[in-house]
Amino acid sequence: MSGMIDKDINRIRQWTPVDEDLDGIDANVREVAVQTRKNFGFGVDYTRCEVWSDPEGVDVYADVPYLPDGNGSTAQSKAHCLDVYLPHDARLRGGCSLPVIVDIHGGGFVYGYKDLNRNFGTNLAAQGFVVFSLGYRLAPTVDFVGQLADVLQGLNWVKNHLADYPADPDAIFIAGDSAGATLAEYAIAVLKSSEMANAFGFGGGTDVPVPDIDPKGAVFFSGLFDVDGLVHYEGDTSILPYLDAMGGTFFDSTVERVPADMLTARGLAASGLMPPALLTTSSDDFLEHESLFFAGHLRRNGVVCEIYDFVPEKGLTLGHIFPVGQTWLPESLSVLQEIKRFAYGLVPPHFHTTT
Repeated sequence: MSGMIDKDINRIRQWTPVDEDLDGIDANVREVAVQTRKNFGFGVDYTRCEVWSDPEGVDVYADVPYLPDGNGSTAQSKAHCLDVYLPHDARLRGGCSLPVIVDIHGGGFVYGYKDLNRNFGTNLAAQGFVVFSLGYRLAPTVDFVGQLADVLQGLNWVKNHLADYPADPDAIFIAGDSAGATLAEYAIAVLKSSEMANAFGFGGGTDVPVPDIDPKGAVFFSGLFDVDGLVHYEGDTSILPYLDAMGGTFFDSTVERVPADMLTARGLAASGLMPPALLTTSSDDFLEHESLFFAGHLRRNGVVCEIYDFVPEKGLTLGHIFPVGQTWLPESLSVLQEIKRFAYGLVPPHFHTTT
């Protein structure tokens, strides 16, 4: 901890709030949240940010509001913004031909703006995608249902503005890393099931409409797929202990609303709601078992599923969400290429005229 004293906290504020969104939060909860964000920010991201960069030929439209308060003046308004990344050449060519990836960043539900994934998103766009990178509010200011509501609002904006970009409306993929994968899998379930939407309190006459989006596929990086395991973990150690330290209520409203079988990776895989999926993890990933477990159940239930579980050479490491946080690694570059092959392989050739 002492090594953190000499590091510039304003540097990590470029990609995460630290305490800006915590006014009115209980002092003990606030302390846990701030310390967790510092631990995350002053960890690997502080070093990696030195080599994050946007590739040439990619257009960036940053801090686009998807809700009326998304003006970027506060942490909450920043959370209600999204970024758009796309190949410059695609706009010059015209038409609506590129597959779309909607990316939901990770951060253990408590850390990160969408800016955390900018380096990943721009490099993904360079592979030939229109990428929408969504922000959402963080714990402890909201719970899981509140975060999922933000994601749905972002998806509504994407649906309503898709024609403004060279994007194929029939080729939308949902991506997420770590906690973002949890939000991604439930966003997919809500998009595909009115029963799930109703369970969460979305759609119909609610404040959170459900857009008419049928995801063509999903891409998950080091995902956290089993909510039941977070709530009813065995022993005394939680995978995300800071959520317990902040009161342990983050998933309470989800557990109250959602059928028990849909809180498990096994149940979600068997639900018939999951589209073809590509998953990546590594032997150094503390959530490796989650990806392997989910992929196994997807395959068992006949869902097209590819999984890449990397084992690094001796003397090297490939940690949690390495394709997202370390896009320059050879292994990460191969993942980006596999995503392109996977996504383009699911999209039949056709042409959409501009409107």
